[in-house]
Amino acid sequence: MNRLIVTGPRQVKFEDVPIPECPDDGLLIRAIVTAISTGTEIRVYRWIPVDPEGKYLHGGMLFPDGPAENGYCMVAEVVQVGKDVEGFSEGERVYSSETHKEYAAVDPSSLLKLPDAIPTEHAAMLNVLGVGHIAVRTGKPAVGSNVAILGMGVIGLAALAYCKAFGLRTAAIDMSETRLAIARELGADIAVSPAAPDFQAQIDELFPEGADIAIEAASTWKAIQTGMDVVGKDGRVVVIARHTDMPHYNLVGHPYLSKRITLHNAMGYEDEGQRWDRAHCMALTIDMLATGRMDIEPMLTHRINWRELPDIYHRLDQGDLDIVGVIVDWRS
Repeated sequence: MNRLIVTGPRQVKFEDVPIPECPDDGLLIRAIVTAISTGTEIRVYRWIPVDPEGKYLHGGMLFPDGPAENGYCMVAEVVQVGKDVEGFSEGERVYSSETHKEYAAVDPSSLLKLPDAIPTEHAAMLNVLGVGHIAVRTGKPAVGSNVAILGMGVIGLAALAYCKAFGLRTAAIDMSETRLAIARELGADIAVSPAAPDFQAQIDELFPEGADIAIEAASTWKAIQTGMDVVGKDGRVVVIARHTDMPHYNLVGHPYLSKRITLHNAMGYEDEGQRWDRAHCMALTIDMLATGRMDIEPMLTHRINWRELPDIYHRLDQGDLDIVGVIVDWRS
């Protein structure tokens, strides 16, 4: 079988390895499609550590000690069920956090069963959507809240999709007109570039008292600053993006000192068993996708064959902002 591995800075290849055996207490699954989490996967592709000491590549993998698989979004078919496993059958469609590869032996408890009503390509985005979901919940929006979202990559668009599904007023902010157009398709009340001459005027017209919540998904401190600019008094700025740059402004100086801003980091679901743990969040998202209460089709901009993964990584690395949601087909 083929699996994608990153072997060094901007170096990827497909490795031909044996199909894993199905364990007695597990399942063997075969990929139908995977999805690219563009921010995380391109950091891995570039071999950029995510902490100042350079200890970790992503997901706890040591940096830069050896080749790394990449990705965490897969819709697959069950091809074999271990003899000690109940509740699954061959041919079932499931969601897994496996990497870009053809087959995987998995723990049944790690899988999500997918209702027929969800298109496979939409289901492939579940983990990406989950990051946006975490960001929105971290902001603790009330009914009628105003939310500004900075950065219209897959995570920012995911946050926007939840905001619209929850009935919140939204401003989508990005430098790319292509991505702003996608945000409009997803239902943003306004979609505007921070470089536009009337940027602040548009924000003020939509949010006369400022945004209640700003979600930063652009991976730059400049975007955090813009979030602090657009929230009103007692506003909350939620940082969902990973950052490798440093701030070049005073977070506690003028004009922010008098705004009583709260800055939140958003990473990971609530602990298992709590109201909005991963299981509950995923169940809600699956229901919203299945019933049509959340439509993510506009954010899926590219469908590719698995052999094209190295090329799409290169294009993303070169700054191709027309690429947003990428679905990778493993069926041929």
